[in-house]
Amino acid sequence: MKKSIFRKDRDGNLEINWVCIGAKCNKNCCGHFVDKIPSYVSLENIKHDEIILLPKEVKKYDSNKLAHHAVNIRGNTYIKLNNSDRSCPFLDRGKCSRYSLRPALCRAYPFYIDLFSGINIDLSCPGVGGGWTKVADIKDNLESLVMVYTKHIKDIKSKYV
Repeated sequence: MKKSIFRKDRDGNLEINWVCIGAKCNKNCCGHFVDKIPSYVSLENIKHDEIILLPKEVKKYDSNKLAHHAVNIRGNTYIKLNNSDRSCPFLDRGKCSRYSLRPALCRAYPFYIDLFSGINIDLSCPGVGGGWTKVADIKDNLESLVMVYTKHIKDIKSKYV
């Protein structure tokens, strides 16, 4: 029987068996990107290896002189990945060198929204199984997730609906 990733603590608060290991992590959210779902084809021709910046993040990157790592594609701003290995340009010896400035997409990881099942977690994240965290304490991750999806929905509505 598969162990649950969720439990309730003594006070009845929902917890998840996941802990963000932050700048110590060099796995999924900032490593070498590969198309996670190769059978899906984006109508926008967006690949799963493009790191979108929200409009307020573009200003933050400009003010921190990091704009030379950004590129405009289809009206949105993305972090340019390294040409050689498709990794994030802010990786330094496998660690995020801009952890406090990471985009909403990176802050949302390992959580993502699936059309059929709602909020999900990438079980390959090294933080899964690393300790119990109150679901209420992952508010930043979930708010970041909502911001990214809200941006995508807004873009879709302006183009197709």
